[in-house]
Amino acid sequence: MQENKKIKVSIITPNYNGEKYLEETINSVITQSCKKFEYIILDGNSTDSSKDILERNRSKIDKIIISDDKGPYDAIDKGIRIAKGEIIIWINSDDILHKDAVRNVIMIFNSDKKLKWISGINSYIKNNIAFSFIPYIYPNLIIRKGFAHHNYWGFIQQESVSFKKKLYLQSGGFKTKFGNAGDYHLWRVFSNLSSLKSFNIKIGYFRSWYGQNSVIQKDKYFADTGFRKNFISLRLVRTIISIIFFPYLYFLTRNKLRKNKLQK
Repeated sequence: MQENKKIKVSIITPNYNGEKYLEETINSVITQSCKKFEYIILDGNSTDSSKDILERNRSKIDKIIISDDKGPYDAIDKGIRIAKGEIIIWINSDDILHKDAVRNVIMIFNSDKKLKWISGINSYIKNNIAFSFIPYIYPNLIIRKGFAHHNYWGFIQQESVSFKKKLYLQSGGFKTKFGNAGDYHLWRVFSNLSSLKSFNIKIGYFRSWYGQNSVIQKDKYFADTGFRKNFISLRLVRTIISIIFFPYLYFLTRNKLRKNKLQK
């Protein structure tokens, strides 16, 4: 934890019994190339070694809250509401941030004050191998109608998203009745207030592993979206369109980053 830094970004991590990857998540945050951030971890009174890991890293974390909660979305909501940064990055305790995540989102948001909600390159960790693909395009109508879903256009990867705290507060926050699909419903509410803009930057990596909540609670997640999971998905359409528009996103991002550098 650094003193007297100008906080632009608040990074929020909810955790409950996440000992397996928690320290790796913490390390990906505290080693960011840009230090204009605060780090808030909210632990739901873990019964594994998570508390020991948090205590060991306490001096490097701005705020640690350990208390019972109503689940990860309740914890994230608490973290966002006490956040000092105008920009929010939310990373779960089994995922990691790219080393330039804070720098990337600050530069993009600084390049256009009208931006409220952005998405970067979809990135993944599978079998402990990190890799990235491309930024996907999400038309606002598709998000608003609920078609940013596995069965249709494909889910929005939460780990590659960053948004303004003001947008979150304006949206009213998570609909807590959805215990496993709070992000899906939050994006739908966001889409009524602002358009999601995609850029060729790296923010976070989604980790796939056997014990993760999104695997264990997969059926519940889909039930909370209001759609059963279909065997056939239209995500290939999203991929093809995003590939076609990739040159545009590449040069758009490069120009915005260059513009921001000129403003410094």
